[in-house]
Amino acid sequence: MNNSYYFQSKRVGKQGVLIHLFKLQRLCSLFFVIQICLVFFHCQNLLASQEAIVVSENAIVYADKQMSAPVGFVTKGKRIRVGTVPRNRAQVYPIVVSGKIAYIRSLDISPMSEIASPQRVVTERFSKQTRPTIAGSYSVSYLSFVSQISMGKQNDELKDGDLVPWNGVSLRGSAIISEGTEFELLLNALNASVKQETFNAVEVGLGFSQRAMDISRFALKLEGQALAIPFSSYAFADDFRVNGYGYTFGGGLRGRYRWSKHAGLEIYGGLFYSKMISFAPPQPYNEIAPSFVGSRIGLGFSYDL
Repeated sequence: MNNSYYFQSKRVGKQGVLIHLFKLQRLCSLFFVIQICLVFFHCQNLLASQEAIVVSENAIVYADKQMSAPVGFVTKGKRIRVGTVPRNRAQVYPIVVSGKIAYIRSLDISPMSEIASPQRVVTERFSKQTRPTIAGSYSVSYLSFVSQISMGKQNDELKDGDLVPWNGVSLRGSAIISEGTEFELLLNALNASVKQETFNAVEVGLGFSQRAMDISRFALKLEGQALAIPFSSYAFADDFRVNGYGYTFGGGLRGRYRWSKHAGLEIYGGLFYSKMISFAPPQPYNEIAPSFVGSRIGLGFSYDL
């Protein structure tokens, strides 16, 4: 009895030890897995690494991201791998040194992704060199001005609100003052006839344009113009012709298609307002100071300098 009890107790004791060892082994395995996970999550930004080049003479490497414990340095020009996400308010990048995580200052390195490749630099230089350099341009064009008149008094069938079509010629010279911006000198000669009444005007003034689009051979510009009318005339059949003056302002779009290095075809359009002053015909005709508002469209040729 005693011997059998002894052997049974010994067997139970061995089983208990094995059970405890098995539990301990499981705990150790679990602890090891947790460590692996912690290391993985701690290093996940380093796994997504990027190449960088050292730009400082001696870039100090720190043991912590607060940069309180330097552990070494890296010389200028050396290429290293750093994490893609900076730490400590973007002051440092993580780096692996001898299997351990360290940190290097952001100011001491330059990620290769931020450095233009030599091929890209050559391409950009070639693009700039092959783009034609233009100092200015000249153009001559046909001009149409479809306007609505406002005149107060009338001398014949022409009255407030009537349409008055103008036709003429426009000369333009421009000079480039900055990238995409041009200064313009303009000269326009216009004529309009409605029934027995005839208007003539010569406009001279300034304009500014800003490039809005430049694709291959086509360019589109926004422009504004301010013009003086030093000479204008108003005639009624063969009864009289009186002279006056005035002003014009407006703006719109100008498009240009280049068919060669220097020559091109241009079209433009916009909204303009013209005011004529001091038309004083003889009695019994009424004195008028008409204004015209409407759209202008032009089509012509241009030549680049």
